[in-house]
Amino acid sequence: MLKVIMKACIILHNMIIEDEREDDAQDYEYERNDGPLPELVSHEHTMELMEFIRRQHAIQSRETHSQLQSDLVEHLWEQHSQL
Repeated sequence: MLKVIMKACIILHNMIIEDEREDDAQDYEYERNDGPLPELVSHEHTMELMEFIRRQHAIQSRETHSQLQSDLVEHLWEQHSQL
């Protein structure tokens, strides 16, 4: 059902954009690129990537998840208990 809704939203969005476009507007040539060439992508494991992966694994552990959840509940109680 969500797939059908998303597809309908995309179609409606494109119809609105096309309707609002000025009639005398020139079409942009997406394939033409006069700018500098993009930098080559490195496939090496960087320190940032490895740190990100380590943090993801830590967050996904049950113990860490439970602790973060408890800390969040405690923080919210502290923030909203004075109201």
